[in-house]
Amino acid sequence: MTDQQTLGKHEGGGQSADAAKVFAEGRRSGLATAALAVGVVSFLSLLGVEKAALAVVLGVLALRGAAPGTSARRLGLAAVLLGGLFVATLAVVLVLFRADFAKLLSLLQQLS
Repeated sequence: MTDQQTLGKHEGGGQSADAAKVFAEGRRSGLATAALAVGVVSFLSLLGVEKAALAVVLGVLALRGAAPGTSARRLGLAAVLLGGLFVATLAVVLVLFRADFAKLLSLLQQLS
């Protein structure tokens, strides 16, 4: 569904092209803000890969069609970078400490 169709459903359909543009930009800004918040939160918990992936997805959705220089574009790009940085950091940590991680998993299996 396009932003114009969504606007038509929510606003009665008789809106101008400017209103549709403002609606679409507001939607992208909301997605970008949510993406950035999830990207930051992914660093607050151990193994927050699902939050980092969500930040990347929301950031990409915010970037699609966003005009250069808008807050939606900047926030979306920041969210994609934060999510990617978290995944890369986690991969490096797991590779560097794979023996310790395997020992931890073994101990956790013994507990259950």
